Amino acid sequence: MGSFTVENDGTVASAANVRYDAHSSRGFPGETGDVPRHTRERMLFDPDRFLMYYADAFNGRDPEKLQSFFALDDPRFAVFEDISEDLFNGNSYGALLEGAFDAMGEMSFELLRCDRFGDFAIIHALQKIVDEDNEDEGVIVEAQIRATMWVVLSGEEARVVAAHFSSSPSSTDVACPQGMCTG
Repeated sequence: MGSFTVENDGTVASAANVRYDAHSSRGFPGETGDVPRHTRERMLFDPDRFLMYYADAFNGRDPEKLQSFFALDDPRFAVFEDISEDLFNGNSYGALLEGAFDAMGEMSFELLRCDRFGDFAIIHALQKIVDEDNEDEGVIVEAQIRATMWVVLSGEEARVVAAHFSSSPSSTDVACPQGMCTG
């Protein structure tokens, strides 16, 4: 059984298995009771901060810093991006991240949910990349990507060991799947 803490307000918290819901700013040990903020801070992993630093590394066009968020040397490492339809290992994804300095747009994340399981956390977020037209035509292009990341917390720094990135379907794609709409 995991270790549980009874807080002064009578709620029960477990640092080993805590779900944090970003929309309600509430954590749940299992499915019962709120986890106070000071208990979340003791968990030593802040998914909002992790995602913010990750976006900052991308926006700074710093491939080495960006690579530091991923456990590229772990043989279990795997990232699936549906845009490329490839499953990347550490070597191939590291090479892909080296191209970040050529990237366009600014990245940000909206944390949807984070679940903590002992030495692992699973982050569900929306990754947004916004690119404004360089030629002052006022065109703004926004890509919204669903991101699920399995983060290892047992090392010195939290690092992604597995992830799945998929583009969010546009309203047209949802309304007209497989090109079935006419006209």
